[in-house]
Amino acid sequence: MALSLSNNYKDSASIHLKKESRVKSISLNDIFSRIGKPVKSAELMFFCSHLSLMFEIKTPLNQALKTIENQTQNAAFKKVIQSMTKDVEEGRQLSDAMKRHPRFFNTMFTSMVKAGENGGFLHVVLEKIVEMQEKRQRLISQIKSALTYPAFLCILGFLAIIFIMVSVLPKFTGLFEGKESVLPFTTLCLMNGSSFLRSYWWLCILSCGGLLTGIKIFKDSKHGKALIEWFLVSGPLVSNLCTKIYTNELLRILGNLIESKVSFIEALEVTRGTIRNSYFRDFIDKTIKHMENGGKFSDQFVHFPYIMESVKQMVVTGEDTGNLSTAMLRLNKHYDLEIEQDLKKLTALIEPAALVVMGAVIGIIVSSIILPMFKLSQVIG
Repeated sequence: MALSLSNNYKDSASIHLKKESRVKSISLNDIFSRIGKPVKSAELMFFCSHLSLMFEIKTPLNQALKTIENQTQNAAFKKVIQSMTKDVEEGRQLSDAMKRHPRFFNTMFTSMVKAGENGGFLHVVLEKIVEMQEKRQRLISQIKSALTYPAFLCILGFLAIIFIMVSVLPKFTGLFEGKESVLPFTTLCLMNGSSFLRSYWWLCILSCGGLLTGIKIFKDSKHGKALIEWFLVSGPLVSNLCTKIYTNELLRILGNLIESKVSFIEALEVTRGTIRNSYFRDFIDKTIKHMENGGKFSDQFVHFPYIMESVKQMVVTGEDTGNLSTAMLRLNKHYDLEIEQDLKKLTALIEPAALVVMGAVIGIIVSSIILPMFKLSQVIG
């Protein structure tokens, strides 16, 4: 009896140790996946284009993945490709292997790959994914370039103002003391501001930090996101450009998914996950429900207020003639060019406006120092 209990205890301990070891292994893998550097868009495009090329020259999938793995520098992505190679060698499809790594391959990616596998045109789908990623990166680069120079000017102007307030203005404070009655209002404000900034600089830093933190918390909150999303589709100056960008993204993703033989409902669900505006996501939800009840895609599309009328007409015609994906991708090419032109125009407007504003602010500060000196010289004279 004692021997039996001892054996049972050993078996139980062995099972417990195995479970504990497994839990530790899972935890370590989970930690690695969380701290691992996600794949960059350029690395993903390299993966797709090379995999497509190897399919064209009839390279076996597992060998193609091993070749790409040897050329990959990103350690986290290399580990993902190793895992995918093992899954493929065990008999899984490439799309199923990708689904196990959602941080690297999103639902749009895996849905298109699965459709390509089922239809026998995987290398074509991979080239489409590369093209979509290139367009997306081009748009991001255009937006960044449109905002970088104005942001640089604002930061430079802010630093110049701080320098004048802290280092330049205090040198004139002694000259202006006791003569406040003849000093302009702007000069008095600058003198008080300079004194406060030098005496309570720590409070200014804390206030700026608190303000930035508050803005971030509000931006990430439910009401903050709702306000930002509303402003992007309905606010002045930006709504026209933003609705074009959202519409173009919808046309590009949905058009490519439909052309890749992904089912319409699944294509809409995948597209919904890639659009970052709640108004467009709600529209897609309503469209899915409408189509599940037997309705047409264009029935909901024509009533959505944040899509241009010309797009609505083309989509209706495309659906009626059975060429919806072709119509969407043609519109996508057209609006790619139009958005690029709009961003160039926006940059051309923002840059001089930022220069004028910064010049005006610095001009007011400098004049607030120089003009009182002329007045004092006249009084003394």
